[in-house]
Amino acid sequence: MGKTLGYARVSTDDQDVQTQKAKLEGLGAVVVFSDIGNGSSLDGRTQLEAAIRLLEPGDELLALHPDRLARDTGDLLTIGKRVIERSAILRIYDPAITLDGTDMMAEVMLTIFGMIGMMEKHFIKARQRRGIDAAKARGDVYKGRPATISQDDVRQLRAEGLGATEIAKRLKIGRASVYRALAA
Repeated sequence: MGKTLGYARVSTDDQDVQTQKAKLEGLGAVVVFSDIGNGSSLDGRTQLEAAIRLLEPGDELLALHPDRLARDTGDLLTIGKRVIERSAILRIYDPAITLDGTDMMAEVMLTIFGMIGMMEKHFIKARQRRGIDAAKARGDVYKGRPATISQDDVRQLRAEGLGATEIAKRLKIGRASVYRALAA
């Protein structure tokens, strides 16, 4: 039996990944990789990529729920395929799914939960759109979520000679946010 690598994800900086990490460690993960960002895309999921690259034959990638890996059927199946290509196992705690390339029902279950994630994503966007439309109908000006990143702080650190990765670490933001702040 190989090692178990855990993977945790939260959607925003104000959420805490520690609960997921503790649960994954309790389930046997020797190290837990974690990303901050929405599950709608695999783009920018550097820690997930790192975890998959480290998998060796017989190892296991463990996630608590399918939506922690992805909210898209194709992405979820892509992750599973990449894990299997490394002769490793993708295990999801709840619902219990073990994808090792030998059980068609595990792939069917992964597909179903990927579809459920896509539906949830659709419903979230529809509710958001209705809220924006209602605000506009009341005459409110919708400006989106308030900025949480100080462009001045980003520019100051850049002026000090720091790269995007170091700026992101210091400000506890994503690199893409650094690039957006610098471009604005």
